[in-house]
Amino acid sequence: MKNIIVRFPQWLFIIIITFPISVFAWTSYSEMVPMRDGISLATEIYLPDYIPSPYPVILQRTPYDRSVDSDLLTIITDVLGYACVSQNVRGTYDSEGEPMVFLSDGWGEFQDGYDCIDWIIEQEWCDSNIGMMGGSAPGMTQYMLAGTGHPNLTCIAPILAGPSMYHHTAYNGGVFRKVLVESWLTGIGTPYLIDTVTNHPDYDSIWQTVNLAERWDYADVPAYHIAGWFDMYTDGQIEAFSELQSRYGNQKLLIAPCGHGDAIGTAIQGDLEFPANSVIDLDNIILLLTNWYNYWLKGISNGIMDEPRVKFYLMGDCDTDDTTYWNKWVESDTWPPEDTTYVSYYILEDGVLDTIQPSSSGADTFLYDPENPCPTIGGREFVGMDSTGYGPKDQTPIESRSDVLVYSTPVLTEPVEVIGKLWFILYASSDRFDTDFAVRVTDVYPDGRSILMTDNILMARHRYGFDREDSLTPGVADTFKIDLWSTANVFNTGHRIRVIISSSNYPRFEKNPNTGAPFMRDDPTTLIATNTVYHSPTLASHLLLPIVPFDTSSIASKNRIPEKIQLFCSPNPFNSSVKITVSGIAMNSRFHRGETQRAKSTLKVFDLRGNVITSINMQAQQGIAEGKEGCTIKSTNWCPDDEIGSGIYLVRVWTEDGQTITKRIVYLK
Repeated sequence: MKNIIVRFPQWLFIIIITFPISVFAWTSYSEMVPMRDGISLATEIYLPDYIPSPYPVILQRTPYDRSVDSDLLTIITDVLGYACVSQNVRGTYDSEGEPMVFLSDGWGEFQDGYDCIDWIIEQEWCDSNIGMMGGSAPGMTQYMLAGTGHPNLTCIAPILAGPSMYHHTAYNGGVFRKVLVESWLTGIGTPYLIDTVTNHPDYDSIWQTVNLAERWDYADVPAYHIAGWFDMYTDGQIEAFSELQSRYGNQKLLIAPCGHGDAIGTAIQGDLEFPANSVIDLDNIILLLTNWYNYWLKGISNGIMDEPRVKFYLMGDCDTDDTTYWNKWVESDTWPPEDTTYVSYYILEDGVLDTIQPSSSGADTFLYDPENPCPTIGGREFVGMDSTGYGPKDQTPIESRSDVLVYSTPVLTEPVEVIGKLWFILYASSDRFDTDFAVRVTDVYPDGRSILMTDNILMARHRYGFDREDSLTPGVADTFKIDLWSTANVFNTGHRIRVIISSSNYPRFEKNPNTGAPFMRDDPTTLIATNTVYHSPTLASHLLLPIVPFDTSSIASKNRIPEKIQLFCSPNPFNSSVKITVSGIAMNSRFHRGETQRAKSTLKVFDLRGNVITSINMQAQQGIAEGKEGCTIKSTNWCPDDEIGSGIYLVRVWTEDGQTITKRIVYLK
C-alpha cells in the first residue's frame, strides 16, 4: 500500500496520515450471484475494515476485469466508508451464460442488473442505498439499470457512455457504426456477436429494451452525466440529462473537451492542443464523485445540488492564448444556454456558405462509388482508428476528392459562438433507391487547417424514421434532416465555418452499396450513385447553428478589431490593380531568443470560398521607433494574375501583436 499516497488527491493526504497504515485495508470475497433464469454472475465484494456495517454500496457492472484498483478501493471503502461491489456481466470472465451485448442488462427477458441489486439489498452489510460507478461499458450498464426503475438504485454517475445501444452505439443515422462495433466486439473476444448487431439494422423491439428513451418515466434516478466533446456517445448523454432533468430535476452534466480513449486526462485532442485548464485530473473527478455519492447515499449536505446543473468547456481558437472568451469552463442551469438561437447558413454557388438565402436555382452533383469510399479522418471514435487517429483532425486530405462537396463561409470578421445541437437540412436526390449522406462541420483556421468539430450520417431509407425503410424515388429531390450532434465552440475572427458533404465516411460507418437491397455487412454487390445536392429558393439546403450572442465589445484587444486600425483599398471596385494601405496599427516590438525584433504583419487575399489568392509579409516603415503606438504599414499594390476572374474578394491583415482587420473588394476584370 506504499504507493497509495502518490496517486491520492491532495485533499485525501491529510485524512490518510491521521490514520495508522494498518487501517487502510478491506475485507474482500467472491460470490456467484444467481439471476432469475438460474445462471450466476461472478461478483467481487469489498467491505470497509474499520467501520461497522451496514454500508451504502457503490456498484460496478462490467464486461471487463471486475477487480477494482486497490488505490480506488482504499478511497471507496476505508476513507469514504462504502461497500464496493463489482460484477462481471453475463458471459464474461467467470460469469455464466452467453454474452448478450447489454441485452440482458436492461428491462427485457433477462434483467441482470435488477437481480444484482435484489441480491445486494438482502446482504446484512448493505443499508439499502446503492450508487453506481464506471465509464464506457460500465457506464452503459448504469443507464440500462436506471431504466428498470429499481427502487433501491439511489444514484448513478455514467462516464463517457451511451444510453441507447441503437442510436448512440451500434447505428448513427441508421448506418452501422462499423469500426466501433467490429473492433470492440472482436477486442473482447466475441466477434460472433457482430452478427447479432447487424441482424437488426432497423430500430425494433430488441433495441427498445436497451434504449433509456423508452423508459424516461421509470428512470427517476439522480445521475451525474460526464461526457466529452469528442467522445463516441456525447449526444446520448446530453439527451439523457435533458430528458431526466426536465422530469425530475435531479441531474447534473459535465462535458469536457476529450475523446473516449484518453478520457479527460490530456490537453492534446486530435490535431488540437487545448490550454492546460481543459484537463480535469483524477483528483478533481474523485472529489466531484465523492460529493455526489455522499449527498445521495449518505445525505450529507455538501452543496453539490446548489451548484449550476451544467458545466461544459467552451472550445475555441487553439492558436491563441485566450482563456477568457473561449477555451474556458462555462456553467449554466440549462442546456443549451437560454440565450441560444438557431441561425441558418445556406449553401450557395461556388462552394459558399452564408446566412443569405439562395436567390437562384442551383445544384451540385457528385459520383459516389462504394468501392472507393471517402475515408474517415478523426471524429467520435476510438478503437480501430490507430492509423488515422480520432477526435478533431484536419480534413483537408479529403476536401479535394471528386466525391466531396465543400462549402465555406467568408472569413469571419467577428467570433461566432456555437453552443448546442447542430442540424443539416439537406435537399438532395440520387439515381439509386438508397444511398447515404454524410456531413462534417469544420473550423477552418487561417493557415488552412480544416479541423473537424462534429459530423454524422443518414441512410436515405431511414429519412422518415429508424424503425422503417422508405426507398428513394430515383432522380426526385427529397428532404434529409441530419442530426450533427452537439458542440460548444467559438469560431474565431479570421476563421471560417465549413460544411463537407459526401456519401461515405468509411470505416467509421459501413459503406452503402446503393442497391437498396436489405442491409448486409460488407455487401459485395455495389452500384455507383449519382447524388445531387440542391441550393435554390425552394430547395435551400442549410446548416442550422445554435448561436449564442458574442459580446465583441468586451474582447481583449488582442482578439478583436480595434477602432484605431484602418484598412484602405483604392480604387474599389478596381479593374487592374488595387492599392492596399493599413494605418494606425501599433507595431510593438517583441523580445525573442535574446533579440528585439520589429513586428511584421501578414496580408492575405481570399476568394469567397476561403481560398488564399495571395499572401504578403509587410514590414513596418523604416525610421519608426520600436514599440511606438500608431506606426503605419507601407502600402502595397495587388495586381491579380491573369487566371483570376472577376468577383468579390476579401483582404485581411494580421499583425503579430494580435490585431486584425478585413475588407471586401470588387475586381471587375
